[in-house]
Amino acid sequence: MTGRLWRVGAAILLAVTQASAGTPLDGCYERIYDEAHLGAHRRQIVRHVRVKIAPTSVSPSEGGDKPPIADAHFQVWAEKGKKSFDSLGVCWAQADGLVCNGSDSAAETSLCKTKTRGVRDCRIEGAQSGRFRIAPRSDGAHVLVTETLELPQTGSDVGPFLYLSPNDPENRDFLLKAAPQKTCQ
Repeated sequence: MTGRLWRVGAAILLAVTQASAGTPLDGCYERIYDEAHLGAHRRQIVRHVRVKIAPTSVSPSEGGDKPPIADAHFQVWAEKGKKSFDSLGVCWAQADGLVCNGSDSAAETSLCKTKTRGVRDCRIEGAQSGRFRIAPRSDGAHVLVTETLELPQTGSDVGPFLYLSPNDPENRDFLLKAAPQKTCQ
């Protein structure tokens, strides 16, 4: 019983310490790629990226040796689509930034015949939730896809899905500028 009370007390102390220290990178970041940039990067399908970072809604005890400290709502608009593809990642501190897991989709749909990046009406076999890293920059944040991300289209649990790969240099690295909070609402 004493050990259990100690663990509960330590978890509460950790949560209070993290809350008082603030959430790293807390805020809204965005980038809309202009036609000049997209013309110079013809293989880039990502047209608009936004990420909102806020204190986590997950208990620190759920993270094991990597207690969650932030949630990141990652949104991507691809090709000429009007709807975004979203992932809500639970993040932990690493070096000077955050590492975030992508969110899992419960969609049951056909498997893709390919594992290539892009917008698909199917799911990649064996796809995991994926992972991305967020690091601070002087005027914003750098988001890097580190494990293949599956992002379902906003408001849909049956697809289409956007897949971003760490092996695709045109669609894995995003330099975002700080944006007003209302941009991310």
